[in-house]
Amino acid sequence: MFRILLAFALTFFTVIHAQAPFDAAQVFEWWDDGIITPEEAEEIFSRLEEENYDEACLLAEVYAQEPCPKPAQPKAKPSQNAQKTPTIVPHGYVSWKGRYNSDGHLKKHREELQLQFYYFKLRLGSQELLSYHRDNFEAHFGQVSTTELHSHIPLDTLWGAALLYPIGKFRFGAFIDSSKTFNASVTFKPNRENELDATFWKFPNATALALQARTTLGQISAWYQFGQDRPLVKVQLQSSKNWISWKTTAYLHGDSIPQGLNLSKGIAENWLWASQTVSAKWPEALNTAFSIKARILSPIASDSIKKDSVSARFKATFTSGPKRFRPSLSATCLEASDNCRTTEWKGSIESAWEQFAFKAGANLRYNRTNSTKLPKIELGATYHANSATAKLTVAFPESTPVNGISVQNEVKFNAEPLGCDFVFAFKKTKTKPFKPNFAHIQAILKF
Repeated sequence: MFRILLAFALTFFTVIHAQAPFDAAQVFEWWDDGIITPEEAEEIFSRLEEENYDEACLLAEVYAQEPCPKPAQPKAKPSQNAQKTPTIVPHGYVSWKGRYNSDGHLKKHREELQLQFYYFKLRLGSQELLSYHRDNFEAHFGQVSTTELHSHIPLDTLWGAALLYPIGKFRFGAFIDSSKTFNASVTFKPNRENELDATFWKFPNATALALQARTTLGQISAWYQFGQDRPLVKVQLQSSKNWISWKTTAYLHGDSIPQGLNLSKGIAENWLWASQTVSAKWPEALNTAFSIKARILSPIASDSIKKDSVSARFKATFTSGPKRFRPSLSATCLEASDNCRTTEWKGSIESAWEQFAFKAGANLRYNRTNSTKLPKIELGATYHANSATAKLTVAFPESTPVNGISVQNEVKFNAEPLGCDFVFAFKKTKTKPFKPNFAHIQAILKF
């Protein structure tokens, strides 16, 4: 633990620059609660570290069956909107992210330097990239990937050069890398809400065509590699009208993954990877909310997996009450294919008082055939003050401290020019003493 604290002290002077919809602390909570597996947590962590927050949201909504709201974007000042020529004075940030295991060893780390001047942006560290943006014209040289190529489907990182040039309602693009992979794209954008994009890809050993459409309902993308049995399709659709809303998320593909894509392991192993959420809210009735979530995973057939094998999970959540006393109850069928033999029941009460928030809850897994474990008791407190947040969560996995205890603490500081997000956890079981379980550090220095 001393090594973890020392590493934090050394990296504190090195504000989280991007608005993530959720942080590492939330992923650790899902992991510790058994909501997601360690492999699923790693998939989410990878997307958070890449700052691909759209894909991280998608993973969280399918694996944890938790809502993933988009972070509010700060409004630009009128003077900023009117300023057409950016300053030539260099400015940017230095950031560092790291995760430590229970032995105090650095498991993963990511560092980055971003420097902006005039219309240029330079990134060094985990990504080496020089970009130029002016009047919707873009040029990128270096490690080019998903964000730079405006791809809805995650792409492998390639070393090369990309150009995107707008002409009226169209945008033409081209990319070539050191391995002689290249693409040519055209985008039609009739208005701010709608967009249609087509990209031709040529790899050393494959040729592909990618299509993606964006409307007010969301996005649908398809990637077809010539010679494969079926295209890969990604769907993200949602709608909200009056008191009811729905959201659909899905990946579909054949037995083999097209070349050039960077899909998470769970998506690659399942030809159907989908979730559906239907929610209803009644603000006038104590802000009551009810939602039903379903996820379906159908793995690719193999020697050990049947062709028609399907895993389905269902969750219903009910929440009602004012901020100072807001109870909630959820019930989850962990596996529908075995007639919901194991179900999870979770109840909690939240109370918010100005800068303070408190939460108490219990989580019980019930199995119809095996002995049911004692419920997990969880207590939490959060304090918000301007740019700082402190959160402490204490959980008893089997009701009493004698059987085990876990403690998770998060300290977040986000200001100018320094900031950090520090998460650490301790754990004790029946057979192991109280000791550090994991730690996560994220820090930045702006200049």
